[in-house]
Amino acid sequence: MIDDKLSPRLVLSVLAIGLLGFTDIMLETALNVSFPMLMTEFKITSSTVQWLTSGVILLTSMIVILSPWLKKNFTNRSQFIVATVISIVGVLIDAVSNTFVITLFGRLLQGIGGGVGLPLMYNVIFEQVPEKKRGTMVGLGSLIISFAPAIGPAFGGYLTQNYGWHMVFWVVLPVQIGSLILGWATIRQVSTIKKEKLDIIGWLLLSLFFVSGIFVIERISTHGLVNPLSLLMTLAMFVGIIGYILYAKRVDNPLLRPEIFKFKVFRFGIAAAFVAQIVNLTFNYAIPMVLQIVLLKNPQVSGLTLLPGALSYAMMAIISGRLYDRYSARLPITIGVTLMFVGTLLIAFIPINLISLTGGFMVMQIGAGFWFGNNMTYSVSSVPVEFQSSGNSIFSATTNYSAAVGIALAAGIIATFQKQAINVRELASSTHIGALWTFRVDIVLIVLATILSLSALSSTRK
Repeated sequence: MIDDKLSPRLVLSVLAIGLLGFTDIMLETALNVSFPMLMTEFKITSSTVQWLTSGVILLTSMIVILSPWLKKNFTNRSQFIVATVISIVGVLIDAVSNTFVITLFGRLLQGIGGGVGLPLMYNVIFEQVPEKKRGTMVGLGSLIISFAPAIGPAFGGYLTQNYGWHMVFWVVLPVQIGSLILGWATIRQVSTIKKEKLDIIGWLLLSLFFVSGIFVIERISTHGLVNPLSLLMTLAMFVGIIGYILYAKRVDNPLLRPEIFKFKVFRFGIAAAFVAQIVNLTFNYAIPMVLQIVLLKNPQVSGLTLLPGALSYAMMAIISGRLYDRYSARLPITIGVTLMFVGTLLIAFIPINLISLTGGFMVMQIGAGFWFGNNMTYSVSSVPVEFQSSGNSIFSATTNYSAAVGIALAAGIIATFQKQAINVRELASSTHIGALWTFRVDIVLIVLATILSLSALSSTRK
C-alpha cells in the first residue's frame, strides 16, 4: 500500500509523465511489426526501415543526456508541457505522411518528447518519493512504460492489418492530449531552479559518442570492420567518449558526472543494463521478422505473439518493486537474471515455430520485469545523493542507446544473410539463418549481463 507520504497528486503526476514515455515506446513497438509492410510501401531495405526506431532512440539518447541541465534550469511542468507538445506535432505529421523521409521526421519529433519524458519521470520519483517506497514507485513507473511494448505489437499489428499503419498515430493522439492535460494539473516543483549555462561542448562530445556508436554497429554488422567508414566512425566514437571524460574533469558542472563510475555498484549495474537491453531489443526486432517472412504470419499474429511476454513484463515490474521494498534487491534481481537466461536459451535452441517463440519470449520478459527496474533502483540508490541525478540520466540514456544498438545489431545480422537471397523462398531461408545467428549472439550477451548484475550485488556486500 502507498502510505500517506505519497499523495494522489504525486502518483497522478508520475502517471502523466509515464504516459508520454508510454506512447513513445508504444509507437516504436507498434511500428516494428509493420516493418515488412513499410519496406514494401516505401521500397526500402530492412537496414533502412529500422531507422524509424533506431533514429528515434538515438535522438532520444541525445536529449536524455541534457536531463540534469534541464532539471536545474526548468520546472518539471514546463519540461513536460514542451516535450508533449513537440511529440503531438510529430504524431500529427506521421498520421498524414506518405514518404519515408517525412515519416522519419515525425518520429524524430516524438523522440524529443520521449527524451525529456523518461528521465523526468524518474527524476520526480527519486526527488519526491521516500526511499522506502521508491522500489514500488519505480515499479509503478515501469508498469506504465512497460505496458507500451505489451500492447504495442498487438495494437500496431491489428490496426496495420485492418486500417493501415497511419491509424496507429491517430489512435495515440488522444492519449497524448490526455497526458498533457493531466500533467499540467498535477506536476509540481520541489527543487530550486537555478539558471546554468548549457555545456554545449560536453553535449556535443557525448552526442558524437552516441551517434557514431550506433553507426559503428550498423556498419560493422552489414559491411564489416575493415572499411574506411567503419574505421572512421569507430575512431569518432572513441574520440567522443574519451574527449568527454577528459573535458568533464576540467569543468565545474559537467552535464553527466563521470565520477559516478568510481562506484562499483553503479559501474556493474549500468553495464548489465546496457547488455541486457541489447538482447531484449534484438528479440523485439527479429521475432516479427521471422514470423512474417519465414512463418508467413500477418502483422496481427506477430503482435499477438509478443503480447504474452510483454504483458508478463508489465505485471512483474510492479510485483518485483514490492519485493524490492520488502526483501531488498537480491531476491528480485537474482530471479530476473535467471529467467532471462533461461528464456534466451529456449528461443535459441528450440526449433523456431509460433509456440516456441511465444513461450521463450514470455519467459525472457518475466525475468526482465523482475530485473530492469530493480537493477536501476538499486544502482542509483546505492550512490551518494549528489550523484543520483547524473545516475538517473545515464541509465535513461544508456537504456535508449542500447535499444538502438540491439535493433541495429539484429537488423545488420539479418540483412547480411538476406543479401544472398534472389527470390522469396531464399529470402525466407536467409532470414531464418540470420535470426538463428542473432539468437546465438544473444546467449553470449545474456551470460555477460548475468555476471555483471551479480557482480553489482556482490560489490555492495563487500
